[in-house]
Amino acid sequence: MNEEQNQSTEAATDVAERKTRDQARLKKIALRHSTIVLAAFTLWGVADAWALSSGWLLAETIAILNAIFAGTVVAYIAHEWGHFSGARVSGAVSPVAKAPVSFFMFNFKTELNTRKQFLWMSAGGPLANWTLFAMIFLLLPLNTWSQAMLLATSFAIAVSVSVFEFPIIKAVMYGQEPAETISTRQRESGNTPRTVGILAGAVLWILAV
Repeated sequence: MNEEQNQSTEAATDVAERKTRDQARLKKIALRHSTIVLAAFTLWGVADAWALSSGWLLAETIAILNAIFAGTVVAYIAHEWGHFSGARVSGAVSPVAKAPVSFFMFNFKTELNTRKQFLWMSAGGPLANWTLFAMIFLLLPLNTWSQAMLLATSFAIAVSVSVFEFPIIKAVMYGQEPAETISTRQRESGNTPRTVGILAGAVLWILAV
């Protein structure tokens, strides 16, 4: 009985230690991503204000380039946090990565999680992108070219990730294996999602300016 109690205690301690490590890694990533988002928006905001106050074409060009950069960075960070949130809300095994690569911040253990948990994780990414687009649309007056470009960039990425991921979500809902479906989609989609997204963003920018 004592041996069983010791094993149970050791297992509980191991779980607690892993949870503590996971939380520490998450805080570190959250701080880094928050800093990146604030820096990106600040640089764009300064450039946009400069363009608005000076009326210079050079300033407007720099502001537009900053809008593309800020919109892209923030959209991809939002996308990954959307995936992560979907995974955690569903209760999926999704430890925070020890050494994140680019914006990828966690490992979704496909072999340990259910199909429903995969669908929650998958849907979280596009949902976060469309939420970001809606927030930019509602919060910005859209009275400068770079403000319109920020909106268009977020729209372009939302369209792009939706074109790529919605077929995966649909296929998994109808019984296909997640890992195989992702691999097949990556081979078959090529640059189509990105191209469609860029075209959609360009159209929106033209309409908004």
